[in-house]
Amino acid sequence: MDKEKIVIGIAGNIGSGKGAVTKYLTEKYKAQQMRYSKILADILERLHLDYNRDNLNALAEGLRNIFGGDILSQVLENDIREVEAVIVVFDGIRKKKELDYFKNKTENFFFIFVETPFEVVAKRLASRQEKTDDQEQTVEKLKARQQQPSDKDVPNLKQYADFVIDNSGSIEDTHKQIDEIMNKTKKKR
Repeated sequence: MDKEKIVIGIAGNIGSGKGAVTKYLTEKYKAQQMRYSKILADILERLHLDYNRDNLNALAEGLRNIFGGDILSQVLENDIREVEAVIVVFDGIRKKKELDYFKNKTENFFFIFVETPFEVVAKRLASRQEKTDDQEQTVEKLKARQQQPSDKDVPNLKQYADFVIDNSGSIEDTHKQIDEIMNKTKKKR
């Protein structure tokens, strides 16, 4: 991989704000966004199966079980090699093997963990109402979803983070933390 390319992987619990962090990186820093789910969507489309959370989770777990825990990272790394962007960001790291693949294979890889208490997530979902079940998302339901096979390992990834973003405050606070991280990544290259 190009030694000048910065690759940023993001993880966090359900509703923590991974998408908001990714959006800011793409808008302010012109990062190219990549997704694990794009790999899965391509396969689901080819199989003529619905693109929904259950199918994504089942497919991801099946691929990991058959081809190894880092199979999605292997495919994503190849996709990242093909883009010309200087900064690439992807969210959705869910397993330690996926994280280890990038930490061991990519020179300028930085791992960000986004942290937001479930109480804050539930309040934000209830107020934004983007999805039909947003108002129904209680702390208990969020914690239960976090225990699904595809998401249960995510909280443990925090200990391996190069940076942790506290996304429990304002969007401006989150943006300030991202800007500080980007300044640090420039110094590390």
